[in-house]
Amino acid sequence: MPRIYKAEAEIVAYRRKSLRLVLADERTILRCGVRAMLQGEPDLEVIGEASQVSDAIALARCLQPDVLVTDVFENGSAIAAIREIQRECVGVRVVMLTGCKDQQCERAAMLAGAHAYVTIDAPIDVLLRAIRAEISDIDLPAAPRLIAAPRQRSANMFERASAEMTEREREVLVRVALGFSSKRIAADLGRSVKTIEKHRFKMMHKLGLRNASAVTRYAIDNGLLDDASAALE
Repeated sequence: MPRIYKAEAEIVAYRRKSLRLVLADERTILRCGVRAMLQGEPDLEVIGEASQVSDAIALARCLQPDVLVTDVFENGSAIAAIREIQRECVGVRVVMLTGCKDQQCERAAMLAGAHAYVTIDAPIDVLLRAIRAEISDIDLPAAPRLIAAPRQRSANMFERASAEMTEREREVLVRVALGFSSKRIAADLGRSVKTIEKHRFKMMHKLGLRNASAVTRYAIDNGLLDDASAALE
């Protein structure tokens, strides 16, 4: 059964003092451990938790949290539910916290609309940064452990960085976002793997992106995959 902590389901005041979280994972021990760690953060508040995807969706509808932290679940049902949550719970950010390190699973989650993909063996600060990545109208306590995410940079910075990319770097960006290996990209573009790796490094450096997941998120946010996916398959 899903759990609701405190009477937080009602509409919240315009400015809140904390980010409201719902945890969804079929492993009770892991949920308890994550909740214990998050409750020690002054700007985070766990307001509910669920052990099933259907319950997580129901809680998201009811509580309208700021962030849903969820696992992939055994049959991948959480990934299938992301689109429903994004459609029905506008503004809820989905952070995947999972033991699945498969790149295809990560890419599927990001393409479905997840905002971050964190593995359970990552440092707690990585999860905290993912949860706090986009804070807008929230009054934070003094000196929280907050690191700005790339998407918090000004639009002008991204526009300049995008304008500085070469056409070849854009081609590489789209293929990286789609999960293509450097070897496949090299074959597609008729270049050596070493050359592709160089384009990939320069592209990510210009945009301030640290990994393939960030590249996928950037490509989705900027509509770069709308027509490219079908064309490249």
